[in-house]
Amino acid sequence: MEQCCADLREAYYAGRTRPYEYRLNQLRQISLMLKATKTEYIEALSADMAKHPEESYFNDLRYSDHELGYAIKHLKEWMMPTNVATRFPFSTQRVQLYPEPRGVVLIFGTWNYPLQLLLIPLIGAIAAGCCAVVKPTEVAGNAGRVIAKYLELFLDPTCYRAVEGGVDKAEELLAQKWDHIFFTGSSGIGRKIALKAAETLTSVTLELGGKSPCIVDETVDIPTVANRIVYGKFMNGGQICIAADYVAVHESKVKELIASLKSSLIKFYGSDASKSPEFCRLVSVAHFRRLKGMLERSGGVVEHGGETDEEGKFVAPSIVSGVDFTSPLMKEEIFGPVLPVITYSNLSDLLETLKRREKPLVTYFFSTHRPSIDAVERELSSGTLSINDTITFVCIPELPFGGVGNSGQGRYHGKATFDCFTNYKGVHEVPAGMEFANMARYPPFVGCKWKERFYELALYNSDTELAALCSWKPLIKKTLLGAVLAAGAFYISTLPTINKYLRDIGALYPFVR
Repeated sequence: MEQCCADLREAYYAGRTRPYEYRLNQLRQISLMLKATKTEYIEALSADMAKHPEESYFNDLRYSDHELGYAIKHLKEWMMPTNVATRFPFSTQRVQLYPEPRGVVLIFGTWNYPLQLLLIPLIGAIAAGCCAVVKPTEVAGNAGRVIAKYLELFLDPTCYRAVEGGVDKAEELLAQKWDHIFFTGSSGIGRKIALKAAETLTSVTLELGGKSPCIVDETVDIPTVANRIVYGKFMNGGQICIAADYVAVHESKVKELIASLKSSLIKFYGSDASKSPEFCRLVSVAHFRRLKGMLERSGGVVEHGGETDEEGKFVAPSIVSGVDFTSPLMKEEIFGPVLPVITYSNLSDLLETLKRREKPLVTYFFSTHRPSIDAVERELSSGTLSINDTITFVCIPELPFGGVGNSGQGRYHGKATFDCFTNYKGVHEVPAGMEFANMARYPPFVGCKWKERFYELALYNSDTELAALCSWKPLIKKTLLGAVLAAGAFYISTLPTINKYLRDIGALYPFVR
């Protein structure tokens, strides 16, 4: 592993990944890879999680291709330095942000969307000009092996490597020195990654999860809301970090919502979801047992579902009522097809409760009441606030995605993925000549009141303060006049005819130089 990292670092130091043409070529190779791997990858996900081919294609392959196309389209623009708007006396100087790659980076994939959650960060790393080691998931083992195989076939092995393995291999990777680490997974593992990275002061992006609330008030059309909640919650068998972890519904609408949720579940997956090819299975027996235990200890009433089958790793899409924030189901992220329903009577009281809990990855709010929407937007902190829909916000590449606090740190998607793997180096270039303009900042300062005023003018904090300084009219006029005359003299001296004349004078009268 040490030799692998050393080889990548040498490739990075050689500047292999820096040119625009190289980055573009590697991104196009990923496009070819997605086409080549389609059939084999879909079969692998079917073996791992019994996932429907259409869901595998659209939510993993097609989604990754969408992000890839966006990166290819905007790559040249992202690579350009950007000018920084400044004020006097820096407005005549070059002040820019120069995007440079962070270096050699490590990317951990995860199992619920094995391809897109590994590939989208890798697309950003390649676009930014980094070298990278990626570790596909070992939990969804068939999909992970396919990903590793095709990455090695299509990408430049001197700059990009895929490393397979379990916890031991992950620890071996973390023992190396990296310039950035990108991790997607649980908050518990994320803390361990952050602690390890802190030993070498390595920056991290942590895409985690948490208990994302879905609030439903009394102003909405309940059947419509139920369709959108069921779509977002039970997609991928509920194994999705941005799924609604629980619903908090106004007490006047709870019965109607539960009835509508049942209706939507039957409409989407049939009366027996175990026979539906659309309903995904859990990824492992361990995950199945965890969810079954949560259901058994829920302390609530199972309104729908509740059936389990360990051999098939199946937990039926379940709705549980009669729970509150102290119930066992509300202690940890569910990450599966179980949806608790909580009731509330006053939105302000609910917001007071929610703002004291860990900050979620997403807050969902269904309402047509503008003051309530504004209150939720103002009062609740989360990675994203989605109003009157679920899930679809992640399809907007212009909207950076990420968590806050316990749900993660750092953002990606679209340009934000490029930014994640980029160091924006500040560049400040001052003309090499015109040294007379710098005399105000050099000692001595005693008895030089004009230097003090020059500093105050250069470092003003507001238009009001500038106006007050400009009331010192005589000195300001002299200072500005001197600066204008000096700048004019410098400009004239750069003209070819004048420049030649001054050189001739210098040759005749050396003391003038």
